[in-house]
Amino acid sequence: MKFLHKNLAEGRWFELSFIEQIANIGSEVERAILHRNKGDKENMFNAIERALELLYLTIEDEKTKFILRNLHGLENY
Repeated sequence: MKFLHKNLAEGRWFELSFIEQIANIGSEVERAILHRNKGDKENMFNAIERALELLYLTIEDEKTKFILRNLHGLENY
């Protein structure tokens, strides 16, 4: 997978707390909304792509497995 956030994908993302990760994802979502409201589809889709990439990295982070399992209410995640 080719990452847009290369330094984060190389390990820096996993040093952030879950709250910091979610805040960064939220920032990208906010950017996407702002670009949508401006009618700037290209930058909107770029921000969505970045948000999805960060979400993927968060799901792959070992420390978030317990948190995500509890959010979903799944016992065998």
